[in-house]
Amino acid sequence: MKKLIILFTLIFSFIFSGSAFAAKKGDYSVKLLEYGGIQDYPKSGLVYGAHNQGTTYLPFFYNLIQNKDHNILFDIGYRNDEEDGQKDWTKLFGGSNIEAPVEVLKKVNLTPNDIDTVILSHLHFDHAGNIDQFPEAQFYVQKEELDGWVSSLSLPDKVREWAWLATDIDHINDLMEVAAENRLTLIEEDNVEVVKGVKVHAAKGHTFGTQAVTVDTKKGTYALAQDVVYTYENATDYKPLGLGLDNLEQVMSIHKINELVGGNVDRIIPGHDIAVFEKYQTEQIGKNRIVTIVK
Repeated sequence: MKKLIILFTLIFSFIFSGSAFAAKKGDYSVKLLEYGGIQDYPKSGLVYGAHNQGTTYLPFFYNLIQNKDHNILFDIGYRNDEEDGQKDWTKLFGGSNIEAPVEVLKKVNLTPNDIDTVILSHLHFDHAGNIDQFPEAQFYVQKEELDGWVSSLSLPDKVREWAWLATDIDHINDLMEVAAENRLTLIEEDNVEVVKGVKVHAAKGHTFGTQAVTVDTKKGTYALAQDVVYTYENATDYKPLGLGLDNLEQVMSIHKINELVGGNVDRIIPGHDIAVFEKYQTEQIGKNRIVTIVK
């Protein structure tokens, strides 16, 4: 009898350890929700030094990370019009087919109120322009990112004008309102697990405190890079982006992203590369597309 008990104990231990291992791998799905883009964007704006190489389409994405417990957005896009003091970014940069969060999320049977977690890669307009549209979400941003933008307000006028080319004070104001509601977490460490299986990683250079995300899925760990890596070319050739506050830090962050996925570039999801439409299952819904990275 003792032998049978021991045998069953070993069997159940093996089963449960297997389940634990499966849980570690994660059960998240990952999708890119295109909410618009810029036509005829200079290649040199994507890859440093790519002069006289023509133009391309620059897509804008939310990254949707989901399981049975969480609806997480990594970045949240921008508004299509001048509202509450925000700059008219479409007019400034030439965006097209820009859709609001409610329109984009409806395509995946969600509303902005369903989003429980928002991770901001950085505070440029196309990543952090809809903060006030997610009233139920807990927000996560690098403390160095927020501190950097606030400190840069004291820079000489012409320097500040360049630094703030793609950022609006409205983003800072909206974050302060979120903080007042106890919904803002400022991250000061590296490799921080926001929720189980979803980690943020400091990867500055593009801005003061840019961050990337890794997600554990049934297909392994993926690195969602957003503007740490615009395109696969940035990742494979270690070329910085066309816009960055510190190019050397950018390249070090590109190296870090590669290390996070063991050098497997196929596990890196860039922030603005049209190649994802061919690489992954893509569905056109309305003006824009949904790209399924992992179901």
